[in-house]
Amino acid sequence: MWTCHEMPRVKMSPGFLLILGLLFWLDEGVGLLPWGLLACALHELGHMAAAALFGGYVTEISFTVIGAEMRLNYDEPLTYGQDSFVALAGPAVNLLFGAIALAMGWQLVAALTLVVGAFNLLPVLPLDGGRVIYGLLAGRLDPDWAERLMTALSGCLVGALVGVGTVCAIHYANATLLLTALWLLAGVLRRGGEGA
Repeated sequence: MWTCHEMPRVKMSPGFLLILGLLFWLDEGVGLLPWGLLACALHELGHMAAAALFGGYVTEISFTVIGAEMRLNYDEPLTYGQDSFVALAGPAVNLLFGAIALAMGWQLVAALTLVVGAFNLLPVLPLDGGRVIYGLLAGRLDPDWAERLMTALSGCLVGALVGVGTVCAIHYANATLLLTALWLLAGVLRRGGEGA
């Protein structure tokens, strides 16, 4: 049964607008930004559709300097399996749309879409892959231990990415991986602060 809920609140920080402006400036003439934003929007729509199957609805969308985040409410708490299904729905939509784009010969769109999906499958807790692994662990261990284990795993992986990103920035003058790793580190630290 379809239930009507209030429109979600939308929050946008000045940092997000600054990052968006910087990306727009860097993208001038290339055309990656619109396709990247489409890939991200499709990813989030996948989560929303899967959440709706379990009585979920969006209560807030926040755009901050470290990315976009949707807050979902559910009529009943999700099981770990249901939460994993919702987490995997975003990357699944990216995979499907990427395959369609590739079949149509849109290599750039396919690549961006598949990168967004694959990136979100990294086993780092703010991302979808981390949520799935946490669900697997929490179903077998005490949820507090699973949270600690995932925080440690996320910290180790992000630390390794920061190291590799630093090497790439120094030796190849490409800071993309370093900036991405720092963005992930901010997510891990923010999540760790909320859990404390």
